[in-house]
Amino acid sequence: MSPREPHIERFERSFFTLFRKLGPELGLPEHISLTGPQTMMLYTLRTMGPCPGGKLAQKMEVTPSAITVMIDRLVQQGFVERTHDGHDRRVVMLSITDQGMDVLQQLRVIRDEALKQYLAYVEPDELELFLAIFEKIVKKIEE
Repeated sequence: MSPREPHIERFERSFFTLFRKLGPELGLPEHISLTGPQTMMLYTLRTMGPCPGGKLAQKMEVTPSAITVMIDRLVQQGFVERTHDGHDRRVVMLSITDQGMDVLQQLRVIRDEALKQYLAYVEPDELELFLAIFEKIVKKIEE
């Protein structure tokens, strides 16, 4: 095996440790009956506002048929509702319900507490630099 660049090895080791330790704390508590992808769908709907399923699928980078299955479950749980577009009744609009907003708020409280605990180890100027670099990497990934 060829030697690795030290910064890549450090990043990988830190990345895996972070997600192994922090992942369970940021995961979904047992009383919330959502999967990770369903949670991301709710976050996306909250951000986008009411939208057609095809647009949601495109934003989440999945097929429209995959969105349909996930949305069916979220509708059954009362987290998402389907309505017809006022201008074109063939278009079905998806939107997050108040119940969906409530579950996202519960998750926000849980996750904020966990993240606050770990980010407290970093000085404010270091935190700003870390976040700027992290956001730069994410922006390139999304392009």
